[in-house]
Amino acid sequence: MKYLKIAITLLVLGGLVFWGYTTLSANKAEIDAKAEIKEEIISELPVRIELATAMEVDNNIELTGTFEARKELNIIAESQGRITKLYIKEGQNISKGQTVANIDDTNIQAQLNIIKATMEKSKKDVERYGRLLEAGAISQQQFEEINLNYQNALANVTSIEQQLKYSKAMAPMSGIVKMVNVEEGSFASPGSTLASIIDVSKLKMIVKIGETDIIKIKNGQKVKIKTEVYPQDIFIGRVSLISVEADAGRKYDVEIELDNPRKTPLKPGMFGTVLISSEADSNIGLFVSRKAIIGSVQSPKIYRVGENDIVELIDVKVGEPMEDKIEILDGLMENDVVVVSGQLNLSNNKKVKILNEEVKILDKSITENQNL
Repeated sequence: MKYLKIAITLLVLGGLVFWGYTTLSANKAEIDAKAEIKEEIISELPVRIELATAMEVDNNIELTGTFEARKELNIIAESQGRITKLYIKEGQNISKGQTVANIDDTNIQAQLNIIKATMEKSKKDVERYGRLLEAGAISQQQFEEINLNYQNALANVTSIEQQLKYSKAMAPMSGIVKMVNVEEGSFASPGSTLASIIDVSKLKMIVKIGETDIIKIKNGQKVKIKTEVYPQDIFIGRVSLISVEADAGRKYDVEIELDNPRKTPLKPGMFGTVLISSEADSNIGLFVSRKAIIGSVQSPKIYRVGENDIVELIDVKVGEPMEDKIEILDGLMENDVVVVSGQLNLSNNKKVKILNEEVKILDKSITENQNL
């Protein structure tokens, strides 16, 4: 009887152990399955997509820029001394050759008086030694030495007189005084800037143009310019310079020059909009949302969605933006599916979960129609 109880107890314990083992195994299998599902869900990063779309591109270029004076020159001091008189002020009209300032010439005038006295003495010596040479009292060499002294004195007088002219600073061109850097009583030294003059009879505007549009522009080409200050008027300018090399942003500087009309005068610093017409009014380009572009300006990239919703990170060549889209010159084809949202944690060859499936359905419908 005792052994029977022990056997029953062992059977019960064995059953409990077996039940516990099978239950735990089932629970573990369920947990592992849920973990795999969760991992699979997490691995499918949610994204939004769009299609690369062919759109009509307006070849007419419209750019905004700032008017600048066509020419600006500095008035440079060529003499040293204190400014005894200043004849200009900012905003004043000035003519070429007009006296801008007087620089103290006391020392130069004193030097000139001394040099002139030396020259007069040398001149008399030449006359006297000339008579002696004719009489045979001196040699030709002696006369030439005296004559050389006279020629040197003449050169010194010319040099000092030129320095005396430099004591009057002159305007190098006609225009408007933009800035005055000195005042009466201040000290000027050779090479220092006294003032600056701008010529506003003609203006220029520098605009930056991308590589896809620069080939449409030629030197001398006429352009239209609109302004906010004279909205009813159209100004005519011409392309005066096209840079030969692009900047870091792959833009080219284009300089546009125009006459500044007297009836509707423009001022440097005003804004203007340049309208450049192309021979062809429009063509077809491939566009995607700007949000699809990742990477740098020099190396733009896009995530393209392929089969089984696997993304591929590809290099693209971009053109000019158009509102919220940007032109793709190379790297994509029409109706390619691209990621426009959710790229932050995305990497190459990752499977994604598309949140806006209607775009994918549209892509499938377009592909089927193209294959018919």
